[in-house]
Amino acid sequence: MTPPMALSGGGELGEIPHLRLPRPGALFAGRAERFAALALGHTLREYLEFLACLAGAQAAACATVRPLVNGAGLSRERPLDAASHRRAPEWLEALAVILAEVSTAAALPEEVPTTLDLLHELPPPELEVLADRVLANAVLGTDLGAGPFVAAALQVYFTALAAQLREDAIEPARDGCPVCGSLPVVGLVLGDDKLRYLVCSLCATQWHHTRVQCTACHSGKDISYYTLERARAARDGGDAGGEAERSAPAVTGAAGPPRVKAEACPSCKSYTKLFYAEGDPRLEPFADDVATLSLDLLMAEDGWVRHGVNLFLVPGEERAPVH
Repeated sequence: MTPPMALSGGGELGEIPHLRLPRPGALFAGRAERFAALALGHTLREYLEFLACLAGAQAAACATVRPLVNGAGLSRERPLDAASHRRAPEWLEALAVILAEVSTAAALPEEVPTTLDLLHELPPPELEVLADRVLANAVLGTDLGAGPFVAAALQVYFTALAAQLREDAIEPARDGCPVCGSLPVVGLVLGDDKLRYLVCSLCATQWHHTRVQCTACHSGKDISYYTLERARAARDGGDAGGEAERSAPAVTGAAGPPRVKAEACPSCKSYTKLFYAEGDPRLEPFADDVATLSLDLLMAEDGWVRHGVNLFLVPGEERAPVH
């Protein structure tokens, strides 16, 4: 399996792997480190520090809870489809470990202890219903505080299962993650080849998607790029179409986010965030996405709708469905 942040090569394209399966052991520990690094001096410091704690709890759960894939009868198309997969009890075990780990943290946002108590009291059938709402991106009202914890446990569970699959046993998918069907969190542009992979918001699988093509409607017409930078960036070499760029209020952090753009499609008025790995190989999709929330605010002000979801961010708009 390819390391999550490995660059794609030296610019000579051979056969392009359509899938890059996750490595859970390093993934969650790296996520915790990145959240902690980005929190330093950041305007969202308290929340990023909390998410560093939560990701650390995910790493602990990943080390102790080991769900197994039942290979019998697995489909080549979305073998772990989140909408139909029958979750095993291990995801609840992962949730229990996460709650226990977070409860021992020295400093937590004031509302977190109440949420932990609520989750401890919920019986498994109600937790399953809450998990279904998290997976459907339909967490509202009283679920908002509990959502990130349930999402964290589901990520541990689905990532552990995805890591046991074989890339050559999974068919490419036109929309959504080829493994579980979930929306992407962001896209990663890798190495000299500038290959673009979308990152699953649930199981962390990465799948290849042609560049300068909308991830929602697949149109390549009049694609534009919006950035956080205050000066116009140079046109991205090799991309078709012009780059309409505009700056957003800077969100500061000591580690500094890597180069990030929102790829916007006028055909469906949606956008996908892109991170350029060569700008900072330390980047972690979920952490750097939260740290660049100001770009999402800019896009929302202009009427763009994000195609994708970060399960650590409160849903704020209707998202394009996966077909």
